[in-house]
Amino acid sequence: MVVALRASVSLHVGQRSDSLLYLIISGGWDSFQEKLHRIGRFLPRHAEREVEGFLACGDAAEGFAWIQCRRCAAHELVTFSCKGRGFCPTCGGRRMNSFAARWVDGVFPRVPVRQFVLTVPWARRWLLARRPDLARGCLSIGLREIQRWMRERTGCRQGRGGSVTVIQRFGSALNLNVHFHALVIDGVYDVDSRTGRLRFHRAKGIRTEDVERLILRISERCERWLSRQGEGDSSEDQDSALPFLHGASVMGKAALGKRGGRRVRRVQTFAGRDHALPSKCASCMGYSLHAAVMIPRRDRAGLERLCRYVARPPLAQERLEEVSEGTYKLTLKTPWSDGTGSLLLDRMEVIGRLVSLIPPPRANQVLYHGIFAPRSKYRRQILPMYKQKKVLNPETLRLTNKEQGEKSRWMLWAELMKRVFQEDVSCCVRCGGRMELRAVVIRPPATLKVLAGLVRSERGRDPPGEVTGWGSE
Repeated sequence: MVVALRASVSLHVGQRSDSLLYLIISGGWDSFQEKLHRIGRFLPRHAEREVEGFLACGDAAEGFAWIQCRRCAAHELVTFSCKGRGFCPTCGGRRMNSFAARWVDGVFPRVPVRQFVLTVPWARRWLLARRPDLARGCLSIGLREIQRWMRERTGCRQGRGGSVTVIQRFGSALNLNVHFHALVIDGVYDVDSRTGRLRFHRAKGIRTEDVERLILRISERCERWLSRQGEGDSSEDQDSALPFLHGASVMGKAALGKRGGRRVRRVQTFAGRDHALPSKCASCMGYSLHAAVMIPRRDRAGLERLCRYVARPPLAQERLEEVSEGTYKLTLKTPWSDGTGSLLLDRMEVIGRLVSLIPPPRANQVLYHGIFAPRSKYRRQILPMYKQKKVLNPETLRLTNKEQGEKSRWMLWAELMKRVFQEDVSCCVRCGGRMELRAVVIRPPATLKVLAGLVRSERGRDPPGEVTGWGSE
C-alpha cells in the first residue's frame, strides 16, 4: 500500500518532517529508550519496528513509485507507507477509509446496522491489552448474548446474525483503553420454509431495559469466564517495558521523565458535574454497553461514516499542538464529566502513550462473526462482494500495473483517493494528461540518485534516463 502525495518533487522531499508528531518522536526516541534502559526495561522488537517504521513513513529516500505524465513528462512521486497498525495517522487514515469502503461495498448487505460499544472495567483493561485471547473471549461472550437477544426479539430460534468488530486500544486522551466497537446487523437471517432461501427478520424496538439485561448477562459471564482463565503472561521477558508502559497509560500517569509516576496535568474549562447515562446505554460491574446508534438500510453514506469512525486511528494530528518548548496540549474529542477539555503532556509522556497503543504482533484488531465469518456457509449468499463484478478504471490500472482480472482485498490507492477526496490522481495537475507508472524504486542507494535527477529536471534540465535494475515494472 502506498500514500499518494500530490506535490512537486522539490517540495515533496522532506515534507514528512514538518509534522509535529514526527518532530516529537524523532527528537525524543533515543532519550526515551535510554530512560527505559536506566530502569532495566526494554521494548520488544515489534514495538521498536513500529516506531522506526513511522519515522521512515513517507520518506522518499526509503523508496517510491515514480509516475510520469505521457503528455508533458511531469514527474510525481508516491512514497511508501510504513503500514503500521499502532499510531501512524497517515497509515491509520488510509486503513480507515479502506475498511469503510470495503465493508460498505462488499460486506454489509442492505439491512439496518446497529453499533454496540462494549467496554470493560478499568481493572480488566490492562489484562485484555496484554492477552489478545482474553479480549477475543470477552468479545465472543458479548456477541453471543447480543445474538441471543436478536433471536428472541425476532422469534427465529435458528436465526443467524453477523457482525464486524474493531478492537480499539485507545481513548481520546491517548490512554490505553481496550474496548469493542461492533457493527451488528439489526436482525437475523433465517431459512424460509416455503422458498428455502434466506430471509432477513428485523429486530425492532431495542430499549434501555433490553440493554440493561444484556449488560447484566455479559458482565456476569465475562467475570465467570475470566476467573477460570490464567492471568499470567509469560509471552514476553520479565524486563519488557510494555507492561510498565501499559500500567501507566491505563492509570493516566506519566511513565518516564520529570513527571514519572505522577498524574497527567489536566486543563479544566468548566465546573465538574454528574451526568446520567444516555438512552439505550447501561453499566454493570464496570462493564458498559451502548446501543443507541442505528443506521437505516438505505443510508449507505451514513453507514460509511460510521465505519470510518469505528476504524479511525488513535490520533488526529490537529488535536495535538505545542504550547511551549517541550510541552504539548492534547485536546480531548469530548470534555470529561469533571470539566477536563485537554491534557498537557511532555515529550516523554507523548511517546510513552503512543508506544503503549501498539497492538501485539499476530493479533487481529478486526474480527468477523456470524454470517460474516470466513467459514460461514451462508457467507456467499449474503455478502455483496460475491454478487457483483467490479470493473476497474483502465487509467487506474495503468498506474499500478495490475490486470483487470486480479483480485485484491483492498481498493487501489488511486480509486480510494478519488472516493474520499474526489481527486483524480491519475490526472496530471499541469496539463490534464494521464499519468502512468514509470518505475518503482525500492533500494535506498538508488533513490538518492533518482531524486537528484528529478530535482534537476524540475529546474529545467533534461529529465533523468530510464530506471533499470531498481525494481522497475
